[in-house]
Amino acid sequence: MACGLQNAMCTSHFGAVVRTTHVTGTITDIGSTTGRMAMIYLRKGCRRSRLNVLERAEVGVDARKLLVLGPMWFSFFLGTVVGAYLQHTCGVCALLVPALITFTVGLAYTLFRPQLKDKLKKFEQRRLQKNIGEVQRTMARTKTLVHDFRATGSDVIPRSSDVIDLGEELGQMLQTMRKVEADLEDVYR
Repeated sequence: MACGLQNAMCTSHFGAVVRTTHVTGTITDIGSTTGRMAMIYLRKGCRRSRLNVLERAEVGVDARKLLVLGPMWFSFFLGTVVGAYLQHTCGVCALLVPALITFTVGLAYTLFRPQLKDKLKKFEQRRLQKNIGEVQRTMARTKTLVHDFRATGSDVIPRSSDVIDLGEELGQMLQTMRKVEADLEDVYR
């Protein structure tokens, strides 16, 4: 029951589909995520420059997921080794070590939560300001491209590279706007 509670809390709290109570699920997730990234790269000849926007986004999400799963698996491994050593040397009293660690971390979190919350809020606000600046720069570049296109005359057919550039700029702008929207929701929730 405790493991189910922990899984439910971590899944809903962090918004990720990561199970924190069993090593086999972590290894499965690492394998499937690595395999998915490998297939994307293999289809494109192992060159990042050949990836389209969607594939780059998928690889980015998978890489961030591995940054969570890798240390989590290492923690399982380290806990197993340290736990076996403590059980061998201390017997049943070895259970006091994780209990003490959990108590200490919980107490520190309870005491320093307001300061931590303020620091995280300031960090999110700086990130939001950076995203807004990026949106403004992208919009200015797009405006320049549209102005240049209009200046050439409406009877002139634009070069395909200009259309592709404009499409990429608009796609980047939309992606950045979505980030800003998500950041706003997180900061003011």
